[in-house]
Amino acid sequence: MDLSKYAALFLTESREHLKACNSSLLAWESEPAATEPVDRLFRAIHTIKGMAATMGYAAVAQLAHSTENLLDALRQERLQVSPAVFQVLFKAIDALGKAVEAAAAGTEDVLDAALVAELDRVAGEGSLPEVKAPEPTPARRASDAPRVHALQVCIRSGAVMRGARAALVLRRAEALGSLSSIRPPLAELERDDFEGRFSFRLQTRATESEITSALLGVGDVESVRFEAPAPASQAPAATRQIRVDLRRLDLLMKQVGELVVAKNRLGALSLDSGNPALLEVSERIARLVSSMQAEVLAARMTPVGEVFERFPRLVRDLSQDLGKQIRFDMEGEDIELDRSILDEIGEPLVHLIRNAADHGIETPSERIAAGKSANGRILLSAVRERNTVAIRVTDDGRGIDRERVLEKARREGAAPDADALSDDLLVRVLARPGFSTANQVSGVSGRGVGVDVAMTRVRALGGTLELRSELGQGTTFVIRVPLTLAIVRALLTEAGGERYAVPLVYVAETVEFDRSAVTAVRDREALVVRDQVIPTVHLRELVATRAASRNGRRPTVILEVGERRAALVVDALVGQQDIVVEPFDAPRGLPSFVGGATILADGAPALILDAAALL
Repeated sequence: MDLSKYAALFLTESREHLKACNSSLLAWESEPAATEPVDRLFRAIHTIKGMAATMGYAAVAQLAHSTENLLDALRQERLQVSPAVFQVLFKAIDALGKAVEAAAAGTEDVLDAALVAELDRVAGEGSLPEVKAPEPTPARRASDAPRVHALQVCIRSGAVMRGARAALVLRRAEALGSLSSIRPPLAELERDDFEGRFSFRLQTRATESEITSALLGVGDVESVRFEAPAPASQAPAATRQIRVDLRRLDLLMKQVGELVVAKNRLGALSLDSGNPALLEVSERIARLVSSMQAEVLAARMTPVGEVFERFPRLVRDLSQDLGKQIRFDMEGEDIELDRSILDEIGEPLVHLIRNAADHGIETPSERIAAGKSANGRILLSAVRERNTVAIRVTDDGRGIDRERVLEKARREGAAPDADALSDDLLVRVLARPGFSTANQVSGVSGRGVGVDVAMTRVRALGGTLELRSELGQGTTFVIRVPLTLAIVRALLTEAGGERYAVPLVYVAETVEFDRSAVTAVRDREALVVRDQVIPTVHLRELVATRAASRNGRRPTVILEVGERRAALVVDALVGQQDIVVEPFDAPRGLPSFVGGATILADGAPALILDAAALL
């Protein structure tokens, strides 16, 4: 029997069991007296051994068997738990991961005889040379963690603009905590036939009465009902699931994108024709394509926890390498992102977490001298913000010395024209290739690559990287990315005779450019909108050879990215449209504010503007 066709399944399932091994071992290390983590670890290793033996992967099976023997010695109390035991177990799991990857690729490595001998010796003799390790940091107590509530909300049937009312409810809920599992998807809430009933999960410390009061306060909300989230043990029974190759989902998404372009084109042609029958068919096709688009997007949505779960082990290893005591917490793991974005966000987070551990968190003696606890803390969190997800890496370390950064930037000729570094200028300086404030290069950081890589990758995803830091108190990096990149709702604008698409997720509102409301901030033109001063950007001046006329009233798009705003002045607003982000090889010299390209309903190409670059 040819088992090679099962190699992919073996690899997928083994990776899941290895993730469980790491999480169980971390939980066990933080609470050595616990028995449940070692039982979970034993089951996962045993399953990998059985699958490997079935596939004929002898090296994997032997390594798993030796690890299992060591765990059995610990369960039978023939061997006492110690930092050295945990160290050898982590080493065994790392080796298992490499062996699994090699076996599935058809290049099974020779058995690591030295490691197997060490595992067998420890299991048989019950002894290990002691190694010094940082004290286990306390795990986050369950009582401190926010609760997850499953809610169903119904908008009153006679309410006007039920979709807008639903959006207000979700925004009110976001103020209480983090949202996930919104059904139907956000795209369907904006449709005219939305009936007003929707559900979501809310992770918050607020009580049920506080949540109910806040949501009913929106108005036109008929009911707010709490439903008990299904226990994890019952989840497989609630829904039937199958594994789908991600390439098939990518292909399906591409085909849906082509359908959206065709739908937009058909809508424009039928409107021009004035044929009632054609208009009816066009509207029906539009509804079907929108529904299919929402379902495919929902199928691609994946909890960020799938990426987050790799970082507790990373921080644990960093704390040992650096001789620091670091507690690592995670929040909002159930927030969902498009799989294509999730796959790309891991690398920037690795760099930011490594920087936080190396540059941010002080040594225990430095922290005690500064009046802090010996244990530093890094928090990785995710929250929904409108149609974006904000991922924060926060540490309670030494913070960033802005004067020192500015002084070094001036020495290297990279200083901005400013006497002090604002948060925005600070992140731009730190993101310059090769720029670092480290006195020496370590195995963790110091080469001036981390923030540069994070900024480059995040911008390529249509997102932004922001920074908040207070000297002596800590630093927070904020990554904001859209929920999906494949199909986005955009506002079409016109400048210099060409049309440009602005992703609607970054549009706060539209106003008129009124000359009487113009002022200046630091020698730069700004617009006063409801007592708020917002810097202006004239799109025609950016894209056309001639300067724009600044007299009279013209449409202005207020862009909002995080806490920053800009007023984009255009020649005309064309309308809204679902656009497909086309693969785009930017030619040399293309301005940085161009973030992609698309095909409009009339078949003409248009450039997509990068809101972060315009800001």
